[in-house]
Amino acid sequence: MNLWKELRSGCAAISPNCRAASQAQSEALDHRLTSARRLGLWLHLLICKWCRRYGQHLRFMHAAVHEHQEVLVEATPQKLSENARERIRRRLQEEIE
Repeated sequence: MNLWKELRSGCAAISPNCRAASQAQSEALDHRLTSARRLGLWLHLLICKWCRRYGQHLRFMHAAVHEHQEVLVEATPQKLSENARERIRRRLQEEIE
């Protein structure tokens, strides 16, 4: 039993929490992680199905954006009507006062 506890605490020391694992997965899309960080992420993903699922979604969105960049570039921004802008201005002014 003692060996198991030591092994678990050793893995916990190098395995990141879910927030850090999510951030590492995002960073891994842009550049190569250090060996220690890759190992820690790998250990975390072995035990955390939620982070594995998040990684799948993240990779899917990353691929979709890169495959359809021309559509994103061509998209025209929506503009508010002058009437809508005035309503927003008045509401913000009311909140300030």
